[in-house]
Amino acid sequence: MVPRPYQKPHPPIWVAATTHDTFPMVGRMGYSLVTGLRGFDVPEAIGHLLAYRAARREAGHTGDGNVYLRIPVYVAATAAQARSEPEESTMRAYRRLAENMAQSVGATGTTVSEERAERAERLSNVSYEDLLRDRVAYGTPDMVVDRLRQLRDALGLSGVIMESNVGGRIPLDQVLTSIRLYAQEVAPRLR
Repeated sequence: MVPRPYQKPHPPIWVAATTHDTFPMVGRMGYSLVTGLRGFDVPEAIGHLLAYRAARREAGHTGDGNVYLRIPVYVAATAAQARSEPEESTMRAYRRLAENMAQSVGATGTTVSEERAERAERLSNVSYEDLLRDRVAYGTPDMVVDRLRQLRDALGLSGVIMESNVGGRIPLDQVLTSIRLYAQEVAPRLR
């Protein structure tokens, strides 16, 4: 390969895991992991990450591994704004995800299809309250700091990847305000 990688033996490898089978597979390989809260919620993520870490140890890898969580984050000046401004776009995204999962059932192996069918069913019935509780970090700067710290501690996270406009329908000025508040008032407090 030209140019040769600067890092030896190579740059860090991160692998995405989204299904029941992929978490222990990535753990056995000893790689760092990236996951999200689209197809499952926080309680399920805890179980998946326990499986990842157990598989790492069983394969002889040291440490818990680096885990990054991709999560919808929306920061606003008030709790009411943080709740209402992204609601329509967020619900649209999760409904679309449920539809896509339902349509893809049968296109993959039996275990994956069963898992997709279960996720599609749960997502088709998910409420905004469910999403706020178990799949997103929306709120004032203080609320989002608290939420991300809670997730960091519960999931043993190395960091988060902010998904700033779930569904793509939040007006640009609101998205930019959210990103600015995150950068100025949330991220510095997460170190």
